[in-house]
Amino acid sequence: MIYACLKFLRQWYSPLTVLNFFLMGCASGFTLATALAAVTGDERFAYFAGMAVFLTAGALVSRYVSLLRNRNLRSPSTLQSAIGVHHPTIRQIAQGAMGGSFNTRAFMHHYGVPVLRLVRRGFIVLAFILPLLLLWFGDTETWLFYGLAFALQYLGLLAERWYFFIEAEHPQNIYYQMIS
Repeated sequence: MIYACLKFLRQWYSPLTVLNFFLMGCASGFTLATALAAVTGDERFAYFAGMAVFLTAGALVSRYVSLLRNRNLRSPSTLQSAIGVHHPTIRQIAQGAMGGSFNTRAFMHHYGVPVLRLVRRGFIVLAFILPLLLLWFGDTETWLFYGLAFALQYLGLLAERWYFFIEAEHPQNIYYQMIS
């Protein structure tokens, strides 16, 4: 996994990254298998549902632990170390190259803390909590519960991936402080 081996992106450089990818992938796969088994009347329904609950709960715990870990990380880089100049007063007055570039479009965002907090809470609810409730309390006769659990989990995992990329503090963002 390329994400877990990038030392300079400390939010990703963790065994939790691999564990999260594995658990979230397996959880969504078993949630889909549960929905399909409910529709087709497959006798493995109980197994799929049990595994979906177990893996979704495990993914919730693992992702929550990684969120707590990442919240306490502090960047070791400064503007001085990013550009190799150790003068105490450095400020960017122009980005150069006539404005934005791939780096500023792909790795920078201009969303405030309230938006990021909303997405973080949203993906926790959509990807983990609501699917767990639907899987746990769903009726084997009502396949709609399981289809809805998969759809919500899918949307929540899309939001989680977006947050995963936004959460990372790319060192190049220290250098590109603003977009001209």
